[in-house]
Amino acid sequence: MNNPMYDEFAREYDSAIQNNSYNAHYERPSLLSLLPEVNEKTVIDLGCGPGLYSKFLVENGAKVTAVDGSQEMIQIVKEKLGDQIDCYVQNLADGLPNEQDQTFDVAVCPLMIHYLEDFTKLFTDIKRILKPDGIFIFSTHHPFVDYQLSPSGNYFLTEKIVDEWDTVGRPVRVEYYRRPLTSIIQAIVDAGMYVITLTEGEPASHMQESSPESYQKLSTEPGFLFLKCKVVS
Repeated sequence: MNNPMYDEFAREYDSAIQNNSYNAHYERPSLLSLLPEVNEKTVIDLGCGPGLYSKFLVENGAKVTAVDGSQEMIQIVKEKLGDQIDCYVQNLADGLPNEQDQTFDVAVCPLMIHYLEDFTKLFTDIKRILKPDGIFIFSTHHPFVDYQLSPSGNYFLTEKIVDEWDTVGRPVRVEYYRRPLTSIIQAIVDAGMYVITLTEGEPASHMQESSPESYQKLSTEPGFLFLKCKVVS
């Protein structure tokens, strides 16, 4: 899928999400709150982008592998973290063919699965590469929010959405897929995992002063969905 924000504008995107409302002060703290202790754990960062999660994980003692579909994003991660991390380019729609069975304690996947029309292979491989009782944590667009952009008006379909975002300071065309909540949960179950926590996140309290409009919106309407899953023993 062609999303120039993560290729052509990769460095601008990296700069933008360091301290913006939706990524830095809503998505990241909400997802990080689901992480278990990672010191001396093996963690795979899927859809790692410019490496903000990878940096956090390394700084907290994890042995990290980072994977992304964008060569430009992986280059940024290499520049930031060097030999502190293993990282490589992989189309995650094809799963994780380079990873061995039962290798990782934790898999993290921030705001990525909605770019895949079908994430069946990815979820199956996540279960395969996690150790027994391994944890899979991910965030994604909230199905109820994306439904507002449905071209068909049928909530239960999986549909491609073409939109424009101004994350990098100007409109950039993005493509992603919307799907019902049922499809997300069923994919987890079919892969051999189960949900232990499902939240809709909450904005950081300091946003009341720094971004009052975003704080009000995210405090009263759904934005993203956050799930913590565990491998079925």
